[in-house]
Amino acid sequence: MSPETSVLLLWLVLIQEGASIRPVVTFTPNYKKIFTTESITMTCDVEATRGEDLKYKWYKDHMQVHSGKSYTIQNAGTSHSGNYECQISTGEISDPARLDVSNGWLILQTPLYVYEGDEMKLRCHHYPGYVARQITFYKESKVITGRSADEEFHISNVDSTSTRKYKCTKEVYYHPLSAWSVCAAEASVSVEELFKTPTIKVTPRPVFKKENMTLKCETSLHPSRKNTRLRFTFYREGRVIQGSGDKDIYEVSMVQLEHSGKYSCEVQTTDGRVRKKSAEEPIQIEEQFSYPNITVTKNLTAEGDAMTLTCDTTIHIKPTEVQFAFYRDGREVRGFNLSNKYEVQFAQQEDSGNYTCEVKNTINTTMKTSDRYNVWVEELFSPPVLKVSPELVNQGENMILTCDTNLSEHRQTTELQYAFYRDGENIQGFTSSNIYEAKFMKEENSGTYTCEIQASNGSVKKRSKEVQIEVSYHSSLMIILSVSLGLLLLIVIISIFVSVYNKRRSSNNNPQPPTDADEYSDADNEYSDADKITYTNLAMTRGPQNDVPENNGSDVVYAVVNSKAKLQAKASQRMSDTSTDVYQNIGSNR
Repeated sequence: MSPETSVLLLWLVLIQEGASIRPVVTFTPNYKKIFTTESITMTCDVEATRGEDLKYKWYKDHMQVHSGKSYTIQNAGTSHSGNYECQISTGEISDPARLDVSNGWLILQTPLYVYEGDEMKLRCHHYPGYVARQITFYKESKVITGRSADEEFHISNVDSTSTRKYKCTKEVYYHPLSAWSVCAAEASVSVEELFKTPTIKVTPRPVFKKENMTLKCETSLHPSRKNTRLRFTFYREGRVIQGSGDKDIYEVSMVQLEHSGKYSCEVQTTDGRVRKKSAEEPIQIEEQFSYPNITVTKNLTAEGDAMTLTCDTTIHIKPTEVQFAFYRDGREVRGFNLSNKYEVQFAQQEDSGNYTCEVKNTINTTMKTSDRYNVWVEELFSPPVLKVSPELVNQGENMILTCDTNLSEHRQTTELQYAFYRDGENIQGFTSSNIYEAKFMKEENSGTYTCEIQASNGSVKKRSKEVQIEVSYHSSLMIILSVSLGLLLLIVIISIFVSVYNKRRSSNNNPQPPTDADEYSDADNEYSDADKITYTNLAMTRGPQNDVPENNGSDVVYAVVNSKAKLQAKASQRMSDTSTDVYQNIGSNR
């Protein structure tokens, strides 16, 4: 930035911030008309300007005539008549002030400035050095005072109706003629507004329900009366809603439809001499959008279901862009965005709660909140319970685990899948069976078992509590083996005993074979050990005596069976009978 630019910016700042108001020319005495030979002092009045040491210049009809805050004219002449202005070093210049210098017999003096509420003094002034009497004042040719010796007429609390032409008459004694002469003088009086008639300004516009509304009572003081204190009063439908005070604003938070109506404000001076009221301003509180209504896709929602909440509102004034947010039990679950839907792909029980939604205008941040909507996510199935059979698992036994649950009565057709775990590791993946069977359990199969259930689409999963299973070493199998070994040992012992017993009995009761058997001695040698001889002890029924040969021995039947064909063939060469010979000796004790 160049130095020249910096100086220019500084000068602009001084102009904008240095003097808050323009300077004003005042006269002392406060008359804008004087006679020649009289004196008058002009002052350049300006409000304090942040402590700057200001400089002043005076101009008459745009020609500089003086420097300094005040300018005094002694023994005025008619040539001093004209428009006077003062300028301060910040550049501000006053409005022109008119001074008239007369050399006539009579003038009607009026104040340089007359404002509403002022007390105005009119002076019927004759040329100095003469004697005068019988003064009368007129307003628009109408007598307003009778004849008197008082050359001043006071009007208290002037207003716009005081702006008129005024006249006075006076008898002046003229020395050369030694006679009284009636003189007249006129002057126009313009009453300036102390402050402008106020107006109501509403922010925002239009005003929507639940917004904050601000009403400002706007007016402006005359530059030469900036220091005048004003008081403000606000009305709705003619009734006071904010009493007289220094604040020129009236604020309403969260306006409602009933705040609609005709608003006005009144401005007055602290002494109440000047009072002005604004025109009534109709204000209609409107709904930019309606209060939202929250709904859910289903009246009954179970775990794993897709759940969608919708925040519905009606836009009354278009175009209006709004955003939506959702809350559960007062806590935000989705922040503001343009979508009026909040979606949960797989609802869980923790998604239950009281939901509300909020709508706001993206421009003026008007917010509206819905009523609460209670959402209950029903349990699809109860938490699983792992059951063990048998309750005490012994080594070598089979174990059956059952994963039990209860489906919601409204979702009985839901397909579930089951999985089983030992010490956190999967031992059976998800299947439709809720049973897991383990055969021939071992000690290393001991551990912490759980089961898990899920919906077929995996949207809901629940796991059972842990069950500790210890496989016992002293099982029923060991008992069975012990009993089996004992029985086997007992059978062996009994078999040995029977065998010994039979051998002894056999040796004691063995008869001599028939004499004809000698013929087969050679054959027996040929048969060697291949022959099988069976001795059978038969219990015989009694028959006729002549049918049974008499024998004094035991009732024993001896049978020789040659089971091999080769042996039979050798025996047949020597024997007349081709079949096996059976020798029986049946004896019976009588």
